[in-house]
Amino acid sequence: MAQWDYEQSTPPLNDTKVDRIAETPSGVIDELASLTIDIPDHQIIKNLDQRIEDSTSYWNTPDGYNLRHARSENARIYLNKQLDVRSLYRFQIPYQENQIYIAEQAIIAYLTASTPQPEISPAQDTPKSKIFAADLEKITMAWALKVKLNQVVESAVRFALNKRIGIIYFQFDPTYGKNGEIVPIALNPEEVVIDKNARMGENPQFISRALKMTINEACNRWPEKQKDIYKECGIVYGTPKQLDTVISIREVWLTHYDKRYEPQEAVVYYMGNLVLEKDRNPNWLYASANKNFLATCQKPFLPLNFDNDGQHWIDQTSAVEQAGTMQMVLFKRGRQLMEVADKANGTLVIDTRSGITKADSQDLTGDPNQHIVITGIPGVNNDNLLYRLNPPQIPEFLMQDKLDLRTQIHAIMGTPSEFSGSNDGDPDKETLGEAMMKKNQASGRQDLYVRAIDRFMNEVFNYLVQMMVVWYNNKHFFVYNGGDGEFDHLVISRDLIEDGIAVNVKSGTTLPFDKQRQEAVVLQLLKMDASISLLDAYKLLHLQNPQMLYDNWAKQKVDPMALARDALDEMDEAKAFIAYTEIMAGKTPKDPDDCSKEFVLSLRKLMITDEFMNAKKKYQNAMIKYATKAVESVALRTQLDEATKEGIQALLPQAPLPPLPPLMPPPMPMQPGMAPPGMSPMGQPPMGVPPQPMPPQPGMPGLPMGTNNVTAGLPLPNPAAPQSPSPGDVTGLPTF
Repeated sequence: MAQWDYEQSTPPLNDTKVDRIAETPSGVIDELASLTIDIPDHQIIKNLDQRIEDSTSYWNTPDGYNLRHARSENARIYLNKQLDVRSLYRFQIPYQENQIYIAEQAIIAYLTASTPQPEISPAQDTPKSKIFAADLEKITMAWALKVKLNQVVESAVRFALNKRIGIIYFQFDPTYGKNGEIVPIALNPEEVVIDKNARMGENPQFISRALKMTINEACNRWPEKQKDIYKECGIVYGTPKQLDTVISIREVWLTHYDKRYEPQEAVVYYMGNLVLEKDRNPNWLYASANKNFLATCQKPFLPLNFDNDGQHWIDQTSAVEQAGTMQMVLFKRGRQLMEVADKANGTLVIDTRSGITKADSQDLTGDPNQHIVITGIPGVNNDNLLYRLNPPQIPEFLMQDKLDLRTQIHAIMGTPSEFSGSNDGDPDKETLGEAMMKKNQASGRQDLYVRAIDRFMNEVFNYLVQMMVVWYNNKHFFVYNGGDGEFDHLVISRDLIEDGIAVNVKSGTTLPFDKQRQEAVVLQLLKMDASISLLDAYKLLHLQNPQMLYDNWAKQKVDPMALARDALDEMDEAKAFIAYTEIMAGKTPKDPDDCSKEFVLSLRKLMITDEFMNAKKKYQNAMIKYATKAVESVALRTQLDEATKEGIQALLPQAPLPPLPPLMPPPMPMQPGMAPPGMSPMGQPPMGVPPQPMPPQPGMPGLPMGTNNVTAGLPLPNPAAPQSPSPGDVTGLPTF
């Protein structure tokens, strides 16, 4: 009785050093090994091993989290590995109906139906900030498609359901593409050890990750440690067989405190008694701390939690565990029904007096054409020597219990038949409205998971921007298709990321929705000219950039040509902003090419801002020099275009010459406003008359002359000495 009282009154989490600190006396409650990298290597390894073993013991305590056992049972259920199959007889087979697997697949499909969409707010209320925020939003979406983020999120959700936590780990892979790329990885939680004292949302003092690589890979990553790796692994010559040996390396991210008691983030790689690397957290800018996107330096591990009260990083339970017992009973009930059904033919009973021996009975296969020979006994009915017992009746409650178990499993996990795609009942007895109501109720059960996914993806995209600030020191190019058939070619580097932007994930963007029905209703309202605004219709039709579509419609009503100008202006503004940002960051952008008047105007707008006026003189001079080159390019292109228009007629195909009259009349005297004979009023030859070569113009030495050259005989500007404003005069830029 005392034991029963103790078990009923003691909470499942009963560690007084971690869980029940309120019941312990004040003062020292636990002594932990020091976490720092400013000590000898052998002491670092010893301290880290002690901290890892201490937290591992806490997570796997049977009367606590019992994490190893729970994960093993969940994996066994998910993979349909039943424990009681060893107790079955040879003729029995296990009954397999894994409703938890069906429910879990439905949940994952529902939660990851589409790629999550970030929403980036501009840092300032200026056109360039808004352009950058829109471009960065497209870049993050293009990055998500490039690294297959949707697949990574699917794995993280599956781990969260089966192993109580999902983890996405960020790293920069220098071998990915031309300039390297930021890569997310869905880690197996069984390969990660988390500090036992960390609460959900806090920065754990350490997180350990187990790496598996060959000695070849280790020597490639740490070439300066090649001799030490050989010595630690007992290798002398390094044969191919030895170098392909797989080893385990611990990667530990930790928080330690300096002499001023300020927290510092670091990472240590070690194997056995050898420290391979120890350094500061590489995902942070230390020289320019104000340029970091995140407020504090964080470890590159982002957790996904579904059933957590905030006490720890790891969930206390999961829907799979809650439905696991029901699934085991369902296996048992199904096997019972299957065995009863196997006895539908009844049991054959043979009297030993029939002459059929036990060995002969083994040959009775039940074949309808098989004949049985017995020895008749006088006075005994043959039906008493060989007869078949009536088959057992299937109890009605057994079948009902099986159906109830199915329903209960999906009720626990929030996935009824309408949600998972199956149909256990009679479809004729359930209307479409009733089915949709059940599906909507099941979707409501998933709202907790939906909000957890939104919070998780918000952290993912925020850490992505931090990684961009650190690792995108060179230009990275992305191509984004917004769904309108147009591909946007975007460029990003750390210098283009403005301070003050905000990154959030649009709520519920990972979910599916019945958009066909909604779009049909909207189209019907528009057809009926009902009271619905065009902007709302664009949004409900799920068109890309509905506000832009509505703005373009309004502009077309007023000035159709404004749409063409706006498209060019947007491209020129983005191009000018990128060049301006690079110059303000002390870099030298590529010389302007294919410049237009709008591009020069965009540069001029940037050069009259307060930011430019307050910039250093060297940056101002560099910007003026760049703008001057753009002005010269536009001026040269404009003069070439005007000259080409006058001489292009020489290249056009001409009609056959008409026969000349025998006598040509004398030329008529020219009157003011009249054109010469044979010429149009604008100075162009009429149809059928070949153009006459123009006399050479003086002052153009070095240019070819002739009727076969487009620029023959026309005054062209000298590219070596173009006419341009003074380089130091900002106000001299053309306003066109």
